[in-house]
Amino acid sequence: MSQPIDPLRATASRVGEPAMQSELAQLRAQQDRLFTEMLAGHHHFRALARSVWQVQEQERRRLARDLHDGVGQNLTALKHTLAEAIRDPTAPPELRERVQRALEVCAATLEEVRALARALRPQILDDLGLAAALGWLGRTAGEAGGFSVAVDCSDDLPQVQGDLATLVFRIVQEALANATRHARCSHVMVRVAIRDDVLSVLVADDGVGCDLGIAESAAASGASAGLGSMRERVGLFGGRLQLASTAGGGMQVRAMLPISPH
Repeated sequence: MSQPIDPLRATASRVGEPAMQSELAQLRAQQDRLFTEMLAGHHHFRALARSVWQVQEQERRRLARDLHDGVGQNLTALKHTLAEAIRDPTAPPELRERVQRALEVCAATLEEVRALARALRPQILDDLGLAAALGWLGRTAGEAGGFSVAVDCSDDLPQVQGDLATLVFRIVQEALANATRHARCSHVMVRVAIRDDVLSVLVADDGVGCDLGIAESAAASGASAGLGSMRERVGLFGGRLQLASTAGGGMQVRAMLPISPH
């Protein structure tokens, strides 16, 4: 047998239902507004962080140019002057010996300045593009680390220019530096390819590998700046960074980057 309907409760229900619906609608609108503001703040932060990164790269480019064109040229001129002094037949042997030592110091300093300029911003990246710069980077890192580097780049890399090309270069540079410091490897492969408007960057070595949990913890705590900065840079361009490693199985660093990041 059905319960009789309480007219007072029914009336209260009819009165309260529109008010509840209105309140729920206001809460949904407030939630949507907060989400929109949060998303806008995230995009603003990413744009600001990318601007800071761009300023840093511009400053590195300026310093590299000043070292190469200013200090480097002055040292080159000094080197030629010292070389001429050594060839002077009227100079005493003792003086020529001292000048020879000064010439050797000057030549060594000149090479250090050039190496520093290339580390700050290799001119080949701006002059010849990403593929040529990665080839140079592979040869240089391999000679310094005592391992071979094979660089495989797609034919359509000319479309990767500007900030994106700089980012790819920095990712490979940091991955090769990690291989030099930790991997104890014999071979490293660098592969850069484009598929479906996504730029894929892979750096894989045949070294001793590492514990990814420890590596991630060190990056999160700031103890290992290389991995953390690499992940941050990739994130600024809307990309993903993936690491894979096993004990004795080498290390793989893979970055997936949209060609036209938002």
